Amino acid sequence: MKNLKTLMKILTLTLFCLVLSSPAALASNIVIDDDAQPAVSGLYLTSDYKDDAACIQAALDNSKSGDTITIREGDYYIKNRIYQSSKSLNIIGEGKVTLHIQTSDNEFYGIYFSGSLVTSKKLAANAKKGSSQVVLTDASQVRQNDLIKIWKTVKWCPLDYPDQMTGEIYAVKSVNGNVVTLNQPLLRDYSLSETVQTEVYRPIEMHIKNIRLEDTGATTSHHGLVMQYCKDSSVTNSRFSNSGFGAICLYSCFNVDVNNNEIYDCLKPGSGYGVNTASGSAFVNIEHNHIENCRHAITGNSAELKSLNRDVIIADNTLIGAQIAGSDVVDAHPVTINYIVTRNKIYPQLPYFFAFLDGTQYSEFTENEVYGGYGAVVRRGSVNDGVHIIKNNIMDGIAGVTYQGGENGIGDTLIITNNVQNSGEYGIYFPYHESFRNIIISGNTFSNLLTKGVYQQFLIDGVNLKISDNTFENIRKEGIYLDGNSYTNGEVKIQNNNLINVYPSSPGSEITIKNIQGTSVSGNQVISGNQKVKVPIAVFSASPVSGNAPLKITFTDTSTNSPTSRGWKFGDGTSSTEKSPTHTYSTAGTYTVTLTVSNAAGSNTATKSIYITVAGPTAQKPVINCWGSPRTGTAPLTVTFKDNSTGSPTAWNWSFGDGTSSTLQNPKHTYSAAGSYTVKLTVTNAADSTSVTKFNYITVT
Repeated sequence: MKNLKTLMKILTLTLFCLVLSSPAALASNIVIDDDAQPAVSGLYLTSDYKDDAACIQAALDNSKSGDTITIREGDYYIKNRIYQSSKSLNIIGEGKVTLHIQTSDNEFYGIYFSGSLVTSKKLAANAKKGSSQVVLTDASQVRQNDLIKIWKTVKWCPLDYPDQMTGEIYAVKSVNGNVVTLNQPLLRDYSLSETVQTEVYRPIEMHIKNIRLEDTGATTSHHGLVMQYCKDSSVTNSRFSNSGFGAICLYSCFNVDVNNNEIYDCLKPGSGYGVNTASGSAFVNIEHNHIENCRHAITGNSAELKSLNRDVIIADNTLIGAQIAGSDVVDAHPVTINYIVTRNKIYPQLPYFFAFLDGTQYSEFTENEVYGGYGAVVRRGSVNDGVHIIKNNIMDGIAGVTYQGGENGIGDTLIITNNVQNSGEYGIYFPYHESFRNIIISGNTFSNLLTKGVYQQFLIDGVNLKISDNTFENIRKEGIYLDGNSYTNGEVKIQNNNLINVYPSSPGSEITIKNIQGTSVSGNQVISGNQKVKVPIAVFSASPVSGNAPLKITFTDTSTNSPTSRGWKFGDGTSSTEKSPTHTYSTAGTYTVTLTVSNAAGSNTATKSIYITVAGPTAQKPVINCWGSPRTGTAPLTVTFKDNSTGSPTAWNWSFGDGTSSTLQNPKHTYSAAGSYTVKLTVTNAADSTSVTKFNYITVT
């Protein structure tokens, strides 16, 4: 019996050593496993704890900043909130890892990672827009790479958010005395007379990958994954479902990637967010995700009403809306400076839901495909002086409009160009008092509408309006209807539009203008249903016309005289018969594009030589994967450092924490004195450089 026990110990130790010597174990500092066998698969077995949540919490509590935690394949049942602060961690699922959130309805957060508040101070001097420096009353606790939130007691959007202050969050580039240098110039003036306040946070860097989170219900108050005061972080290749309040909630985060995730069923009334960027979050990239049946697939919101969300890019996602109250697919509240919504496939649901509920000060809605629902873009809120661009979108099967104005507010510029809409009530609809100082509506195609093409009921004083080179076809009432409502307008031009079978019951009423002085109306072509069919004239545009491979381009056909068929040749051996196709060039080169349009009267071809220029693929920013071994020992201690970063790095810069450094990829370094050493690695490739810091990584006794 004694020999049998000895043999079992030897076998266990042997297996344990084999596991620790595997590549996965070397890449991870901590391993979590739900296997109830002896501890050969890592240090944290769920069978050693009262429940799975306690096991994962223990692993987090005993981790060090910079650690990688691997959760092995299995089902983990989380009955209590998991929380960790002030540690930068990599959390990676190995295989199919599912966290089943089973917390009570009173516990809002499922998994919560947070940096920390360092200090709250006021400005000691006025700060000007365009300056990269602010002076605090005391910056002794501020460090490089901290986040600083600056706001003033100036209301941002009083009609809609009367408690929202005006401000932003920045990264700290350097500190000299009480002078803090920011990562970018200030976006506005901050005067001491405006009671300027600041908060400084010590952010963490979190990377979550390949985790499945199954929550308790689509209408609960649960937040699935919460990240607060996180910087240079990511959530990738993960799946979230049934977190009623929101699946991924980012509060006061800075430079975060949310890529290649699947998110389903967030339906709590009044919230229900797939990805929630809130409370001054900035530089958030939300790309290549599938988000379905959430009240808002993506939102810009606030929980603290101090600073404004900004620089959010929403690209190349599939976004499918829901059917509960307020289910506009992308929703940016009037606490947001700028949103870029581009190249997405968006499926709003009926009866009255839009692809983009736009409360921003600056927005771009470009190259999207909108299928069904009521419309593409509707303004919300009363944020003044904004610029909004709606360009190169395709609306297929919608019931409403390409653009609908809001109730209040005076924007600076609205540009609506090269969009295609083939059904609905209106093309562009201003039913309320919102307007813009400059409005450009050009190159669009609106067809098969139940009411009007462009309907503007109110024009503000001094507005400059240009409606040109659009096609209005099969419109039941006016193609263009403008009523100045007795305001004094600026320059108004209606030129070179094609109106085909517009207002057939009232010939001569295709364009209606009321209460507008000095309008220039010229070059518009009107074709009624009983006129002889004319040979079409091929006209087209493309956007973009240059870029790196693979380059996705939307071609827009604005041909005149009602062509019934089309033939595109893209110059790379491919073709299309769609009206306004999207084509991807995968190889560098220059390409000539031709469009042939036809109808019963004949055909016409337009050729644009060397029209598309495609360069080689853009290099991607490197992703760091590095470690050192051994990490502990007596002096002198020789440590071998290895870097397996992806993205083809061309240069390395190691800082070993004892005043020495190396530019080798895999250096060896000897520590001659006892102490704890922080190691930093910066890797560089053709695209950019990336750094990682592992605090107290090497311990020498």
